[in-house]
Order: sequence, then structure tokens, then C-alpha cells
Amino acid sequence: MEKIKYSIVIPTLNERENILILLGRIEALGLRDYEITVVDENSPDGTYEAVTEYARGKDNIRCLKNSGVPGLSPSIVTGFENAHGEFLCCMDGDLQHDEKCLFKLFEDAAANDFVIGSRYVEGGGFSEKWGPFRNIISRGASMLTKFSLSVDVLDPMSGFFVIRKSAYENVKKSLDPTGFKIMLELLFHLRNSTGQKYSVRETGIIFRKRIHGKSKLNCRVMFQFLKMIYNLRKKRRA
Repeated sequence: MEKIKYSIVIPTLNERENILILLGRIEALGLRDYEITVVDENSPDGTYEAVTEYARGKDNIRCLKNSGVPGLSPSIVTGFENAHGEFLCCMDGDLQHDEKCLFKLFEDAAANDFVIGSRYVEGGGFSEKWGPFRNIISRGASMLTKFSLSVDVLDPMSGFFVIRKSAYENVKKSLDPTGFKIMLELLFHLRNSTGQKYSVRETGIIFRKRIHGKSKLNCRVMFQFLKMIYNLRKKRRA
């Protein structure tokens, strides 16, 4: 296998109907020097088996199992810890993150340590208008994050990002990856690092409507998010 520059990590839970479509679309982009690692959380719908079969004979695609602490963030860490690239990318496996945005994210990553795919900057947006409840949840979470943690970005909740591997290695010991918003935790530690200043950029992405499967957003996920905000705020005050 050629030298890897970009490692794309895709955490999954019951995404069999979506993940194979996404993998095909990423392959069709014509990216160079990349690998894809799908990290599945023991999906009962056969996601792991489907991806393993799809990846057969492909040197740059593989599927791992998150056998540790359950959750999206631990799955992402598993992928990052097994990545070979200079840049680590995380994107959802439900087709809501537009894979064509990878080009711009990777382009901007060349001059930055952390690139956030943002729905709320120029070039970003939604393929379809959200309902009022989902919009309130998203905007409310972003505002809470910004004012509670002094995180100066418009979309700390998108989940689509690229981080330079060297930056990840420098802050990973500070992580407490629980729940589903590791991007926010990475951003917090990069912004509050005392040893080095990291460059952060927001790049516009398109957020698409889910076609297959169900959203993982529920009361437990929202509680984990609020708990993480509380814990990070305590660290900031310490």
C-alpha cells in the first residue's frame, strides 16, 4: 500500500443500508493517498459483516470493531489510534455528511491543525430545511457550547472534521472520550493547550437529510452532551 496522507474514520451503529453507499461514493471521488477505517459498534444489523465483505481485496479499506467502552467517541478514538495518515478525518456513516466536501476539508487542512466542517459559514448549509425542533436543538447546543466553554466557532457540533495527526497526538492524553461529540472535546483541548497554539478553521459543508435508518439523537445522548459540557467547564476553571 502507498504512503497514506489522509485517514478517514467512519464510526457506525446499524448503518448497513448507508455505509456501503458512502464507501462507493468516496471511492468514486478519485482521492489519492487515503485510507478508510470503518469502526463498528457491534451493530446487530450486520454492518460489520457487510463492510468486511466490501473491503475484501481492497488495501485501503477495512472494518474494525469497537470492543471497548460503548459510544461514538470511543469508536472514533479506536479509528484514530489505528490510522496511518498525516491527517485524521472523521465523518458520519449515515450519508448526512456530503463526501464531496472532503476535497475542501483536506485542502484547508494543509495550512491548519484542525478543520471543522461547518453548516453555518459561507459555503455551508442544509440540503433540506430542518424542522423547528431539530433546528432549536442544534442551534441551542452550539450556543451553549460557545458561551459555556468560550469556543469561538459557529458549528462545534457538526461532527465532520479533519485534525492533523501530530495535533491529535499532543492532546489525546487529555481526552475523556464518552458520548458522541469528540470533535468538541478536541476543539476544547486545542484551544486551551498551554504548550502550543493550534490553528483552527471552519469550512463550509452541506448537511444532507438521512434517507435510511434512524437518528441516534435521544435523551441519553443529550444527557451525555450536557455532562461533557459540565466536565469541560470544570477543567477550564481548574
